[in-house]
Amino acid sequence: MDTQLEFESLRQESSSWWYIARRKLLRDAVVQAVRGKREARILDLGCTAQLEFSDSPYLRVLNVHSSLPVLALQQLQGCRDLLCTRSEELALVSNSFDVIVAGDILQTLPDDLIALRELRRVLKDGGSLCLTVPAYPALWGEDDEARGHQRRYTASELRRKLNNCGFEISRVSYLVAVGFLPAIVERVGKNMFKKSIGQRRAAEVPAWANGGMVMLLDCERQLIRSINLPFGTRLVGWARKPALVAERVTVPSWERQWSRRPLPQGMS
Repeated sequence: MDTQLEFESLRQESSSWWYIARRKLLRDAVVQAVRGKREARILDLGCTAQLEFSDSPYLRVLNVHSSLPVLALQQLQGCRDLLCTRSEELALVSNSFDVIVAGDILQTLPDDLIALRELRRVLKDGGSLCLTVPAYPALWGEDDEARGHQRRYTASELRRKLNNCGFEISRVSYLVAVGFLPAIVERVGKNMFKKSIGQRRAAEVPAWANGGMVMLLDCERQLIRSINLPFGTRLVGWARKPALVAERVTVPSWERQWSRRPLPQGMS
């Protein structure tokens, strides 16, 4: 693809309803995680939150992506502190970030468990993670293949993978509930009439529909602050890296006696 066309495609995607809603969601997660902290380091894996803390120089953001065109577009849009590195092998120091947000990254990787372990490695003890992924394998379609997705998730699968990689799960909720039924109908229709529909080009979403979806997802975003939605076309997970706690161990008196340094010879 021509570079100019690729940039234009990325620019159009960045103004779509899901990109806008996801950006607001991840920003909310970061604000909640750094509340009360004077200093914090934040990792935006995927460059989807587009965070700026110009009023607080002690809140520093690092934007990471494995795609050079995406990073180039971010730079053209004024984004700073960019790093190109693979999600499965982050070129970052361990225990160096207080908060990590990852918007729609895991589903593009051949081995998502390796990436989750890397996120845990660079996250500080007690640090927070917020991520989004597409939901329900049954909704797999041409758009997933075009975007290079490897899988879609269920809530139980996402919880299991986060647990297996050493995270302490705070919450997992579905999102985009308003688009769930239309997605089911579309998927059934394409399965029934694959030949006739498959040849059509995906229509661009009108501006009024795009704005309407943003407003509806703003309502869902407020709603999931109180409850977990039971269905939707996306999943949101909040987790944390368990903090190491020093335990106070009581040693029996007889064990303390034998653990003392032996006396020099000739002394009793």
